[in-house]
Amino acid sequence: MPVFNDWQSCTLLIQAIDTALCTAQESIAASVVIVNDGSTVPVELQKDVLHKLHTIVSVQILHLVRNLGHQRAIAIGLCYAAEHIPNASALIMDSDGEDKPEDILTLLHSSQVNTGQIIFAERAKRSEGALFRFFYALYKRVYRLLTGAPISFGNFSIIPAELLQRVASVSEVWIHVASGIMKAKIPFAVVPTERGTRLAGNSTMNFVSLLLHGLSGIAVHSDVAAARLLVVSLVFIVLSVLGIIAVVLFRLFSGIAVPGWATTMIGSLVAIFMEALLMSVLLVFLVLNNRAQQPFVPRLHYMSYISSVKTLYTHGNTRNTCEEAPKHIHHDQ
Repeated sequence: MPVFNDWQSCTLLIQAIDTALCTAQESIAASVVIVNDGSTVPVELQKDVLHKLHTIVSVQILHLVRNLGHQRAIAIGLCYAAEHIPNASALIMDSDGEDKPEDILTLLHSSQVNTGQIIFAERAKRSEGALFRFFYALYKRVYRLLTGAPISFGNFSIIPAELLQRVASVSEVWIHVASGIMKAKIPFAVVPTERGTRLAGNSTMNFVSLLLHGLSGIAVHSDVAAARLLVVSLVFIVLSVLGIIAVVLFRLFSGIAVPGWATTMIGSLVAIFMEALLMSVLLVFLVLNNRAQQPFVPRLHYMSYISSVKTLYTHGNTRNTCEEAPKHIHHDQ
């Protein structure tokens, strides 16, 4: 889970995750990897909460060298888990509690049924205001129009152990995790969930942050979006040429005489033609440039962005059940 200053919610969420996993019929062990995304306030996790954990066997925190944004923070956390917590599924969730801990069991069950697939939580019911829902619906339509792929889910997901290394090697997850997985054609399924409420504090996400997040999702499919826009530009070029020819023929062979109309129409169509042509050239160079760039592989470079790794809590080599209490806490790293 990525965290930026939201330490009170993070503490409460760890406790809620532990409680939710205790309700599972099967025995579950979880390791929590917190990615401190350049927080500007000191890390404050309540030690008394860590003492009372049962199903969570370790809590580690990765301190990043700077604030990178939650998508890159998630990518770094996935790379770290792939290397240091082998043979385990990875669950991605935000630290504020809006991803409900009780839905973890829903994702786990779906992952057991849909083997070999990443399971995303789809918001069947949202708790935001009407204005947010309007812009979100608009974003989904623009996203599908430009990329050809529907999107109705966010970060909350579970990645099976056999797919974790593959996801950590996808360049596009550095920009947008969900879109990167879709771009890499990794199998996935969705399950409906309801959005929860914040456990503490106020959200630091604003309209600009949401807009940049949405644009990042589209940027992952920049080659497809550019190709579609190129087709639109070519259509405008063809229509403007046909329009110019039609105006010239109408002016030469029509008896209707309206002073200046032909010049005005031809001038407007030439302007459309030049703008569409310039846009087409720019899109072609954009696609060619993206194709020529060497891809950034998060799994190979993620350690450059981690300043330190600290273990806040661990059971050691033993595993307690929900009826047992954790025995000790390590602060040795």
